[in-house]
Amino acid sequence: MEPLYQAGSILMKVNTLQGKKMVESGLQSGDFSLPTSWPSCLLPPADLEILQQKVVAVQRELEDFKNEALKAIHYLEDAFCEMNGALAQQEEQAARVRQRLREEEDRGIVRNKVLTFLLPREKQLREHCRRLEVLLLGGSREALRLPKKIQAN
Repeated sequence: MEPLYQAGSILMKVNTLQGKKMVESGLQSGDFSLPTSWPSCLLPPADLEILQQKVVAVQRELEDFKNEALKAIHYLEDAFCEMNGALAQQEEQAARVRQRLREEEDRGIVRNKVLTFLLPREKQLREHCRRLEVLLLGGSREALRLPKKIQAN
């Protein structure tokens, strides 16, 4: 008796010895046509009709699967486009923030330069004002000994 094999929900009879001989001879000769002894292995018409119906059902399921896969792919493409848009917005916002930070840093550098310039001048002016007050209020001899730098001003 020939062994029964189940592929999915379809039972098939397979004559392994005949199949093996057919494959071997086909490989050697290049002829893959069915031998005359094979029609005895074919299914009866009723079983063939059931098999064809199952094939049609599987093809329908495959088509449904393809449609669902296409819908999923379209959904993923839409999500990808949205994420790319959001990413572009984030990159623009990050560029604006970096620009503001550079501007703020530039202002800080300028502020530091101005302070570096003005602080020694302020110290000189305070000293000069103190000496002028002493001259106006008391005329002390210490106030008359002004540094040369201030006298030049």
